[in-house]
Amino acid sequence: MPELPEVETVKETLKNFIIGRSIKEVILKYDKIIKYPKVDEFVLKIINQTFTDIRRYGKYLLFDLDDFTMVSHLRMEGKYYIRNSLQEITKHDHIIFKLDNGKYLSYHDVRKFGTMELVDRHLEKSLKSISVLGVEVNSTEFNVSYLYPLIKKSNRPIKSIMLDQHIVTGLGNIYVDETLYMAKIHPRTLGKDIVYYQVEKLIKSAKEIIRKAISLGGTTIRTYQSSLGVDGRFQNELNVHTLTGQKCKDCDDTIVKTRVGGRGTYFCPTCQREDTVLIVGITGSISSGKSMVASLFRDNNITVIDSDKIYKKLLKTDKIMYNELISEFGNTIIKNNMIDRSSLGNIVFNDYNKRKKLNEITHPHIMNELRKSINEAKMNSEKLVVLDIPLLIEANLQYFVDIILLVYVNKTKQIERLMNRDNINEQIAKSKIKTQIDLESKRKLSDIIIDNNGTKEETAKQFMEIYDRLRSDGIVN
Repeated sequence: MPELPEVETVKETLKNFIIGRSIKEVILKYDKIIKYPKVDEFVLKIINQTFTDIRRYGKYLLFDLDDFTMVSHLRMEGKYYIRNSLQEITKHDHIIFKLDNGKYLSYHDVRKFGTMELVDRHLEKSLKSISVLGVEVNSTEFNVSYLYPLIKKSNRPIKSIMLDQHIVTGLGNIYVDETLYMAKIHPRTLGKDIVYYQVEKLIKSAKEIIRKAISLGGTTIRTYQSSLGVDGRFQNELNVHTLTGQKCKDCDDTIVKTRVGGRGTYFCPTCQREDTVLIVGITGSISSGKSMVASLFRDNNITVIDSDKIYKKLLKTDKIMYNELISEFGNTIIKNNMIDRSSLGNIVFNDYNKRKKLNEITHPHIMNELRKSINEAKMNSEKLVVLDIPLLIEANLQYFVDIILLVYVNKTKQIERLMNRDNINEQIAKSKIKTQIDLESKRKLSDIIIDNNGTKEETAKQFMEIYDRLRSDGIVN
């Protein structure tokens, strides 16, 4: 079925051919497509009317004429074509408008499911089919204030909620699958179990998916293509939809297909965990204040798993990792029969490839311990676990958490704090900061931002706002 981006492409394509053109004749091959008013009245009113604009609401095309608006729904396979002569009309062209330039605007529909209605100009919302629709996905009205209460009161799966055109219009099966993947939410998660910050991610993801799909002309799946033979290119950008058995681009797990609410549904079981624990990943940069925010979670009796502590422990206890590191970096990293972090750090500090190799060796071991700790939290019926992972984004571990919380400071403040903390000069401080992805780039990838440029009290106040949000969602006490 053509979805919002495909209909948008049809609209923009047709504008180039029919705006300013008048209708001189209507040829009816299958008049049951016309739903309102009666066929004779429809034809009588539309003759000699000029196309002045084409708009779209959800998946509906709105053809503005001098005095009327023709509301057209393409349904499963409806398309519009510009025909140069009647000889080009096919058996599936059912409603044909002869234009004043001698060409024909032809409505083509193999299944004959499409509809047309004619109302007074700009009064399309008087039609029940339009009036019951929710807000458009790419509108400013589609925001967290609108969507959050609708989701939280629902016992339906989030996939079904996002497909409900009475809630949000313009999202179809393809784009909901892609939205849920980008937001890292399992399609079967019940609305009432979605938290505020996940709703924010859903909205951000849906708008980004639709924006990109529109820019690429939509998605050609199976038999649908846009009017005039324009094929969308978004199918080349799909992450999960129709990709059963292929590897996930983020985590390398295998895409699977299931059914949710009777609809074929594609997702990644690792990136979109079906879980009872919400995982918040805290990240930042050197001297951004990440540890202070982690301590605020601990002070409020929330489990914080420190990946750096796990790393230090593994250096002492994991013989497999120990041997792998020595094999890769040599015996110079050994001091007192133990791996010396300082020596290892000096080797990888200014060498991207060596840092990458270090991550390849250590991350599987660290991830295994993180999973053990998370499973322990599940056993204790905890609903929230915080992962303190300084290099969350550098290590491409975003898929492992539901929400990314960034502790942010500006570059000037960061350099100043690092110089004071480590008693180093500005040049060394800058070189240390440069080894990590800059905070401005991380900001774009994060879901929650704590601005730590001010006082400790100001940071604590921001934390409590987040805590209160989670408490209202029933995640913390």
